Amino acid sequence: MLKLFTHHRSVSAHRVRIALNYKGVAYESIFTGLDGAAADRQSFLEVNPQGLIPALWVENDLIISQSSAILEYLEERYPERALLPEDIALRARVRSFAQIAIADTHPLNNLRVLRYLRDEMNVEYDHRRAWFEHWLHKAFGPMESLLAEQAETTHSFCFTARPSLADVCVVPQIAMAERYGVRLDDYPRLRRVYRACLSLAAFQAAAPDTQPDNRGTPRT
Repeated sequence: MLKLFTHHRSVSAHRVRIALNYKGVAYESIFTGLDGAAADRQSFLEVNPQGLIPALWVENDLIISQSSAILEYLEERYPERALLPEDIALRARVRSFAQIAIADTHPLNNLRVLRYLRDEMNVEYDHRRAWFEHWLHKAFGPMESLLAEQAETTHSFCFTARPSLADVCVVPQIAMAERYGVRLDDYPRLRRVYRACLSLAAFQAAAPDTQPDNRGTPRT
């Protein structure tokens, strides 16, 4: 059985949990604290030398880090419930949309970045909060525009009649925004997608609030 090193607050782990659930792949969750004891952190470095979550243990000689690499692996190994459409042009749109979350937004609002601003740069909370919201809106605005280009479609998800990689990647970003009380009034299409996704069991079971290691979210 696959083993997923995960944490409820990790946006990257959230998207991997969604993909595993949606594809119906059995896996064991190994809850890995972001603030664990030094010995625990050192032990995890043997799993992932970067010390970042998530990591997917496939077998003794294959441990995959980086959520995008894990998602690609899952799509190739378990193609039955595809997260990428067959049409090559639509695949490109889905991938482009997903990369706004994976490559352009999440790295700037990663917990280690926010903690660096706090601990090394002595940035006060209000300014860290402004940073956090700025980069979220820089993502959500273009995402909303890309969805507006699909306005003639009647489906509830980002680009297709069922969830795709785009939905898998945007839902954790919206969930994080909601968790921190970011106003999303200007993004009706994103909110529509979010509601549609949360109606599905795969997304519900992957949500941060449902994870056994969730004991509340401290202020960062």
